[in-house]
Amino acid sequence: MAQKPITIKDIAKKLNISVSTVSRALKDNPEISSQTRKAVQDLAKALNYRPNPIAVALKTRKTYTIGVIVPKIVNTFFASVVSKIEEIADTYGYHVLVSSSNESFEKEQKNIDIFLANRVDGIILSLSRQTETFEHVKKIQESDVPLVLFERTSKELNVSKVVADDADAAFIAVNHLINGGAKRVALITGPGHLSIGRNRMRGYLNALTKNNIDINSDYICRSDLTVENAKEETVRLLNMKIPPDAIFGINDDLAIGAIQAIEEKGLTIPQDIAVVGFSNTKRSQYMKPTLSTINQNPDEVGKLVTDLLFEQIMNPSKYVIQEKIVQSKLVIRETSRKRK
Repeated sequence: MAQKPITIKDIAKKLNISVSTVSRALKDNPEISSQTRKAVQDLAKALNYRPNPIAVALKTRKTYTIGVIVPKIVNTFFASVVSKIEEIADTYGYHVLVSSSNESFEKEQKNIDIFLANRVDGIILSLSRQTETFEHVKKIQESDVPLVLFERTSKELNVSKVVADDADAAFIAVNHLINGGAKRVALITGPGHLSIGRNRMRGYLNALTKNNIDINSDYICRSDLTVENAKEETVRLLNMKIPPDAIFGINDDLAIGAIQAIEEKGLTIPQDIAVVGFSNTKRSQYMKPTLSTINQNPDEVGKLVTDLLFEQIMNPSKYVIQEKIVQSKLVIRETSRKRK
């Protein structure tokens, strides 16, 4: 027969003190003498006492858990952000539940429903590439559950957000290609409803304009943010009568798809065509040739998004919606170079 879990009543009975004293001693309340606190905590440890999370939730109306939903947990950027979220949440005594939408709108909806059903105290979310409507996200707000978006966001949602300065970072990436000698820079972007695609395209167009390069709409490709689709779009670009001499992908997967198509065409990178991506994934660092890309500073993103969430959790009545912008940095590797 399974042993009955130890309760604070059991500890109180063994020490001949009140339940409230045990409760406060376990929380290290300074109103309880250090001798009593030590006795309670030592006995709790010896008896393998574990707080009942359901009882705690009923009493405090908190579960001391937060939910995090990302498009792909295997993505280096998202994994790094989640790691920082977990690190900071731990200092607040909170557990982090992590789920991946796998770029599926339906899975994102289900994840949100599960988190709300489990009464998490807050949710951190980065939208899937399929997400074009936001009723499921608004359900979080209607439930008065603190919410922060990061990386992939939408103007339609009036919530706190942490984003990279996408337009500025894209401008730097494309300007680097032009300074290296490129005259015909192509863009592989994502679905039009995603803010990252719109903002990074804005930076791309701004760089062309500032360098007095004509904008050729044939060099602008939309994709579903996958390596395979980027490869298909790059094949089309390379088969043009006057193909581009550089490609900027709004994430590393798109840049990697472009590289695959370029190499299969028998062209040399960066001599025939240069490539820059966005995200600084691990794959970008170790592939051959190594990929020039934008480092989005995921540790800073993770810190800011967690800080914003706990501001809401701790002071909901005083909280003001905020947008934090994280500066990115160009990492130059083998796929781009100065051209003479």
